Amino acid sequence: MDITIVRNENQEAFENLMPSMFWEKADFVLGAVDENTACGIIAVCEEDTLFNIQYIFVAEEFRRRGIATALIEGIHLMAKECKIDVTYCQYAENADTESLTNCFKKNLFDRDENSSHIYKVLFKDLSVKLLDGKSRMPEDDIWPLAEVTSVVWKSFTYKLNQLAEEDTIPEIEKKANYDQDASFLLMHKGEPVGCILLKKYEESYILSCFCVFGNVSPMEKMRLFQASYQIMKERCSQDTEITVNALTETTKKMVLSLTDGKAKQVGIAATWHYAY
Repeated sequence: MDITIVRNENQEAFENLMPSMFWEKADFVLGAVDENTACGIIAVCEEDTLFNIQYIFVAEEFRRRGIATALIEGIHLMAKECKIDVTYCQYAENADTESLTNCFKKNLFDRDENSSHIYKVLFKDLSVKLLDGKSRMPEDDIWPLAEVTSVVWKSFTYKLNQLAEEDTIPEIEKKANYDQDASFLLMHKGEPVGCILLKKYEESYILSCFCVFGNVSPMEKMRLFQASYQIMKERCSQDTEITVNALTETTKKMVLSLTDGKAKQVGIAATWHYAY
């Protein structure tokens, strides 16, 4: 088995192992070759002082051969060379991902104590009555991410990361990682006080973060979901899947309310860290 850096000249051999969105966003990719076959891949984004493992996959017929471990060890070596302190990965932990969980344990990663429920929602299960109604809230209080300046985004991430010290909200990712049209910030007098952040994943969506802070009314919370719904209804089929990371009890209640309880829990969000 060989571990190699995936570049333009050899990318074609590995392309079918990873969805296109991860190819577009990854800062670097390592691939595994066994029996002359591209069989494993790991994609990483570099974010400040850490490597963020965005995706790891090994073809089923090549599993239990230590390939995932070898890919992670390759990241370890690169992190040490780059003097990057921490690498981590978040995914839905359930029976289907047990082998990945065991791989992180084996490689001495520490599991984050914070966890949250992961739900799957079909677009057709969303309440049209609640989400497609006309809001009485001023339109200029809801900003699509595409119109958010770097100054406002910096102010927002600072507030959110302060909140993360006391709650289960994770450190936010780069602005470019989120869908620029379907993600929104809630503003009060020019200051960000909440967000709904979505990612496009092939033909589905991931609701990565819904959060409000300060004196925010229930109507304003609903307006964030309504704003995203207006964009998504132009893009989604009735069977489009939406994965929701319910980081707070508020998010959980909103998701169950907006689907009349049809949202299905599919696992627990697991985050693993390795500090050098």
